[in-house]
Amino acid sequence: MSNETKAAPRRAGRGVKIALGVSLAVNLLVLGAVGGAVLSGGPDGRMHDRLDMMRSLGLGPLGMALHRDDRDEIAARIAADRADLQGARRALLEATLAFSAAVTADPFDRAAAAAALEAQRGHVAGLQERGHAALLDQLEAMPQAAREAFADRLRRALNRHREHR
Repeated sequence: MSNETKAAPRRAGRGVKIALGVSLAVNLLVLGAVGGAVLSGGPDGRMHDRLDMMRSLGLGPLGMALHRDDRDEIAARIAADRADLQGARRALLEATLAFSAAVTADPFDRAAAAAALEAQRGHVAGLQERGHAALLDQLEAMPQAAREAFADRLRRALNRHREHR
């Protein structure tokens, strides 16, 4: 009889697991950011529709809770700055592509990746500030009943979201 013991297969170390997890997270972030930027508008920063504009302005569920007419009003308020808005979207896309390039650099250039993320934050914050200002202008122009209806739609949407988590 043989007393040979089979060696257990060697498991990946904790560091390798962490590196793979971080790599997967970063790849998904880059894919989502670039994909979202490309799919939500043309490469030149064009927007497909009013909902696309609401998302670009960082309004998300707030924009969805608005009536179509209110979204149209906000879009009209922003229309004067449309070229600037398109430029901001292009700049966001460029920052995302710069981040993607930094992620795939060998060796990894953390400073370049951090700078690209900081640029993204700046562009997103600028777009969201415009969106919030336009939303507040619209809400201020709405009668009380319309604002209450907006708030009710928003609460219902958020409650549905909470229930599906």
